[in-house]
Amino acid sequence: MSFEFADAVVLCLKRNKRLGIKPSSQTEIAEHFGLSKPYINQLINGNVANTDNTRHWIKEIKKYVGVDE
Repeated sequence: MSFEFADAVVLCLKRNKRLGIKPSSQTEIAEHFGLSKPYINQLINGNVANTDNTRHWIKEIKKYVGVDE
């Protein structure tokens, strides 16, 4: 939920887009998990409360996008 996480996600999405693989956008992340696009944006940018649910979705987004710890 830090600024670095948002940067890493953006870089991974750009990389995926260049390689022609998914996900290459926040919309594709939202569709994959069945969540709203605004909620995905808030999760990525750290604009949500630090709860178990938030940490769960951030962990899942990291795995799906390809962000290494």
